Amino acid sequence: MIEYVFLILFICVSVLHVISVAKENQKLIYYTKPFLMPLLALYYAFGSIALNSFNWLIVVALLFGCGGDTFLMLKGKESYFLMGMVSFLLGHVFYIIAFLMQTTNNIFWVVVTGPILLIPVIIILITTFPKYKNGLGDMKIPVFVYMGAILFMHISAILRVTSYSIVNVPFISVYLGSILFIFSDSLIAINEFSDRKVPNIRVYIMSTYIIGQFLIALGMVIA
Repeated sequence: MIEYVFLILFICVSVLHVISVAKENQKLIYYTKPFLMPLLALYYAFGSIALNSFNWLIVVALLFGCGGDTFLMLKGKESYFLMGMVSFLLGHVFYIIAFLMQTTNNIFWVVVTGPILLIPVIIILITTFPKYKNGLGDMKIPVFVYMGAILFMHISAILRVTSYSIVNVPFISVYLGSILFIFSDSLIAINEFSDRKVPNIRVYIMSTYIIGQFLIALGMVIA
């Protein structure tokens, strides 16, 4: 039952962090953000061990998420943003491997549902990419590489439909989590590379990111 202790701590720290972002309390942001993914990793680890579904790849992915959170929290150097992007990219690589390990050769559901399941992310990209593409500058190649990685992560999450029904909670949870992750990253790109000012955008970034990571971890716990 210790996993629920870490889950409660994760929820409390998450709420506190989002409030600190809304209030622009930098000190509280620095105190809360680095603990988000480690707490989620502990929830996943103990929860999945209890249900015999533990996969160390998910723990590593979440810890790379912690690295990404920490680097993006630092200000003043473009290199911090790049290191954060690299850390998240490596996390996606571990997610991809973990997701692909849960796929089978049953391509029926992929052929039938795959194109439909891709629609939300296609809409996100179509509506957000034009808002920041002209501001990428020297970051164009790193951003495109990262976009390729996170899209592959989402596709690998969709491929899990070969093992789980499309209405099965383990599939839906990871699928929705990957969508929210992409949406959060799209908002980050708008915030970093566009002159557009979106009110409370950092609150939306962190809210969708935290929920996305939680849904992925939850789906893998009960897989």
